[in-house]
Amino acid sequence: MQPQRPHQPTRMPTRRVAPGGKANPKALLALAGIVAVAVAVGAVASALRAPAESASNAADGAAPSPASDAAPNTPAEGGEQRVTFVAVGDNLPDAVLGAYADACAGETGDGQYDYRPLYAHVKPYIEAADLAYVKQETHLGGDDIGPRGWPSFNTTDAMADAVVDAGFDLVASASNHSYDWGTYGAVEHSRSVWNAQPVAFVGTASSQEEADAIPVVERNGITFALLDYTYGVNGFDRSDLPAYAVSFIDEERIRADVARAQEAADAVLVAMHWGTENQTEPDADQLAYAQLLADLGVDVVLGSHPHVIGPLAWVEGASGNRTLVAYSLGNFLSNHDAPAPLNELEGMLSCTFVKDANGVRVEDAVWTPLVNHCEEGAWGVYALGDYTPDLAARHAWLGGLDDPIAWLDNTSRTVVNSLGGDFPVVGAPT
Repeated sequence: MQPQRPHQPTRMPTRRVAPGGKANPKALLALAGIVAVAVAVGAVASALRAPAESASNAADGAAPSPASDAAPNTPAEGGEQRVTFVAVGDNLPDAVLGAYADACAGETGDGQYDYRPLYAHVKPYIEAADLAYVKQETHLGGDDIGPRGWPSFNTTDAMADAVVDAGFDLVASASNHSYDWGTYGAVEHSRSVWNAQPVAFVGTASSQEEADAIPVVERNGITFALLDYTYGVNGFDRSDLPAYAVSFIDEERIRADVARAQEAADAVLVAMHWGTENQTEPDADQLAYAQLLADLGVDVVLGSHPHVIGPLAWVEGASGNRTLVAYSLGNFLSNHDAPAPLNELEGMLSCTFVKDANGVRVEDAVWTPLVNHCEEGAWGVYALGDYTPDLAARHAWLGGLDDPIAWLDNTSRTVVNSLGGDFPVVGAPT
């Protein structure tokens, strides 16, 4: 992790998003228009609707049911409120996936893109949560640039529509590719696109006022704040960027931000773009920052960047609290030129936030393995429980394994609990 110069904290206003479930995106959008300067980010949440079912699944390892038509949660007996949450890793489309989206939209080369088919198979799981989070690793720098891949990624504007259509409410954007196309593409245009969407967006900003705002989202009587940081950006020193443009990992800033977020919300989630690429074990910096965040009382840490999955862990904080840490959720959507099988194995964290007279706690943490399917002319994300041997045999990089389904399942179980945890892993059907 690159050393960073200290960030001078500023007083951060808060942005509150009106309570309600996914059935009310227009209300969110209207509020975003009223508070255009506030960082649209939001808040957290999601395991899969129906908390009783979620708790049962966590106990017996059964797959969560993707019931997109489930009714909104209501306060339980005894004064409890419950909010379900799901989180996935890096949304990292390249030029090849951009060309696929071009073809999905109709005539090739007509400037129209449709990324929605890429998420169709996993959409029911996302929609079933009260709130859903994704790390948007590439910026939306404008259709004039067009789809671009490594080393300077760009994604066309239609991706925002696809992310919303898939069911995501919370979009974090601080990554090493946050500034690939400079101030206009990375910040100004990208933020204008996301500000017009019914999502909470954080991590990059087009003004100091946007960067300083702490967004707060309410669901079912629980308020959530989301913070987002990256270890650095490719090709630029931190001093090359406007101070507001990208949210960098910085201990002084994190301490100040978390304190302000805790004043504004019941629960605080922190997205961290960190770690060592292609390494499933957390490195020393990840472990140190995870302990810092636990000591500060953060509720959940959402890790991204390594392009492979990492372990889950409960990290005990200085006050005896427990922080749920996903060291790496892996890729969500990607197309590496020559990936290892590990790059195609991803994860979805689900859990439930419970609020009662004693405060907010996190329950029912479950890991659902995901697969980034890749074959000639067909891409998409699947839950492992829905991934068939026929699909696996056609996968460009997994098809050569003796038993791809068993390998994906066993690897998920091994990595997720490699730090001694006993988290349920909802993998292949038995």
